[in-house]
Amino acid sequence: MTGSKSIGLLGKKLGMTQIFQDDGTCVPVTVVQAGPCRVLQVKMAAAAEHPEGHTSSTTNKGKKGGKTERVRGADGYYAVQLGFDPRPARLSSKPELGHAKKAGLDHGMRVIREFRLAEKPEQKPGDDITVAILKDWKHVDVTGTTKGRGWAGTIKRWGFQRQRASHGNSVNHRRAGGIGRQYSTSHGVPKGKHMAGHYGVERVTIQRLKIVKVDEERNLVYIHGAVPGHNDAYVTLYKTVKNERFLDAKKK
Repeated sequence: MTGSKSIGLLGKKLGMTQIFQDDGTCVPVTVVQAGPCRVLQVKMAAAAEHPEGHTSSTTNKGKKGGKTERVRGADGYYAVQLGFDPRPARLSSKPELGHAKKAGLDHGMRVIREFRLAEKPEQKPGDDITVAILKDWKHVDVTGTTKGRGWAGTIKRWGFQRQRASHGNSVNHRRAGGIGRQYSTSHGVPKGKHMAGHYGVERVTIQRLKIVKVDEERNLVYIHGAVPGHNDAYVTLYKTVKNERFLDAKKK
């Protein structure tokens, strides 16, 4: 699980802009629409802690035609499942609609993520988590999917240097060159060798990005710097795992 064991927030990257601070400095920021997120499910370490009690709401028919209540098992950990960006009911499957109905929704959600917690959660299915939880945070870890750049060479993908453009080099300026397999070519390419290939579309987490501004009325958060993904891409905001105490110890 990425991020610290605390509840986070789901959002959508809207784009980049700049903000002038009180001292006149210009800060580049990424605008993220964070929430509101609906709590779809709450998981408990013990069955007795579950808000619905020991038994589940569903019943099963016995062999003699009677109905027996199914005893709920423990989840084994604390977690809160959040949903973001409503999906129309006509585009949602019946299992998705049934799962969302328990949280008071008549439609599905496009993005569903689970946040593991260290303690028993206070939230219940049907509650809304807004951008207000970021008001007391100074930094966040943002997880998203990078832009897809297709098939790229070694210079663009790994930052390799061009070969020489002098005499003796004929149309090999941007080629990778030797791959380091000297003793035998029958063993193939060494594992982990930086070569040309598909670039982008990777799950990346950018740690410790500063929160510049939180707009609770429009559910917007302005984050200092760049965030992975294209515009309208979904991102996940976590409370940063690199706190001030960790950074101070690292400097020493």
